[in-house]
Amino acid sequence: MYIQRWLTHRLQLSETILPITVLTGARQTGKSTLLAAEPMFSGYSYTTLDDPDSREKAHRNPSAFVDTADKLIIDEAHREPDLFLAVKEALRKDKRRRFVLSGSANFLLLKRIQDSLAGRAAYHVLRQPLWTEWLRQPEPNWLLDMFDARLPVSGSELPPVPDLRGVLFRGFLPGIRDASREQAAIFWQSYVTTYLERDLPDISPTSSLIDYRAVMRRVAMTTGSLLEFRKIADDTHVNERTVARYIDAIQKAYLLSLLPPAPLTSTTSVRRQWKPYPCDTGLICSLLGLKTPEALGEIFCGHLFEDMVFMTLQALCDLWDMGMHFVHTRRTAELHEVDFVLERNGKSVAVEAKMSDGVTMNDAAHVQWLMDNDPSCVSGMVVYGGSVIRNLTRRIVAIPWTML
Repeated sequence: MYIQRWLTHRLQLSETILPITVLTGARQTGKSTLLAAEPMFSGYSYTTLDDPDSREKAHRNPSAFVDTADKLIIDEAHREPDLFLAVKEALRKDKRRRFVLSGSANFLLLKRIQDSLAGRAAYHVLRQPLWTEWLRQPEPNWLLDMFDARLPVSGSELPPVPDLRGVLFRGFLPGIRDASREQAAIFWQSYVTTYLERDLPDISPTSSLIDYRAVMRRVAMTTGSLLEFRKIADDTHVNERTVARYIDAIQKAYLLSLLPPAPLTSTTSVRRQWKPYPCDTGLICSLLGLKTPEALGEIFCGHLFEDMVFMTLQALCDLWDMGMHFVHTRRTAELHEVDFVLERNGKSVAVEAKMSDGVTMNDAAHVQWLMDNDPSCVSGMVVYGGSVIRNLTRRIVAIPWTML
């Protein structure tokens, strides 16, 4: 059964303003399902370049291909970059036409595509459904209230999730959320192979899929830590420049996001190294060869939990036009780290991720430090593995992860 996504409202709005709607995101996040099920697209003709015959027609005659309908959805459009110039020309001739260009690559980062869409397209990224979105709950507007230092009511309790470790192992893509652990392992193995053999070579050609997999695996091992290209090159025996190219391609395929450090402030955060977060916890487990939830160690589960919180906050940043970075100081006397800092309208909210069932003020020490040192940071929260909302201070709250 189709679950309407929170992104739909933004899609509806952008269609009224610009002639091209771009919908991208990793494979299996639900793009094709959304395009087929949403009433706003019912008047569009649909074609996909995953189909060999359609791709051949698009390659041979891009102009004729885009002229098959006045309102046209082209899925996996990035596979034929010349189509974008054909769409540009079609709109020059008739500004009333409408196009939806969808795909599993970031069009904004593909040089052959960027200029064709300039000023004509609205860009949207469809991530995995959030936990509350999947349950058909409203958007978590309580998080927006925190930018005005209004915290959720303490003491409220949510239904606990009995097998969080299993949830992290299985992952969050729509097609796998209700699968067994055995099905999940097979799904993710196939998912990685699909990207390596079909998608990544289109974005950045390689003579060694083994090297690609080795780099992906090594990046997955550094989830939530500072990314060092030279160390990955040393560990994988792949040239550092090639490592950078592979990581760039993995980003363009939405398999990986790099979180930037805080801008130059009095917090003296690092400024050059970024933190990697793969697109799904199930992907991380598969890349590292883990076959069952029982194989996940406690420390590793903590990294998976942090990755889950990141991908949830990232989807909300897309939805609400928020910025996000992290803080990691390099002072010799004391180290301060804040997992995530959300920014909106000149204010910020500090976020820590802790998988444990319980939480104390000690878990919020770095959040408190940032609030003491950055006047724009008006509140903070610890997203944790429990089920009860707890006020830790007047401006810091512990939030169950199932609220996001």
